Amino acid sequence: MRAALANKIFMNMDPADFLNAVDHAAGMNDRWLFLAAFCLLLLVCGVVIYWLVKQLQAVIADHKALRDEHHAALTQIIEKQNETSLKLAVCIDRNSEALKECAYELRRFQDGKN
Repeated sequence: MRAALANKIFMNMDPADFLNAVDHAAGMNDRWLFLAAFCLLLLVCGVVIYWLVKQLQAVIADHKALRDEHHAALTQIIEKQNETSLKLAVCIDRNSEALKECAYELRRFQDGKN
């Protein structure tokens, strides 16, 4: 019952009420001042950690998107290289056949001269 009441009071506090409560706690003695400062420090640390986690999640999402784009670009490059390699192999094969025919014609021409 008491925890529920304290929770209700704490959730309905605005910043001015919170500062008044901290000021009241500070006026009590040094132990309360330390506890109030420690609570404030915990609150600030919680906000900073929350912000850092959000930033980290954004960086991870950006990294994932960039990685996917990079993989897509690499896939396109590899496909182009495969196509070019195939064209080069066909060209080399045709040139080899043409060279064989040229060698045959050259021998025939040289034999015809003699």
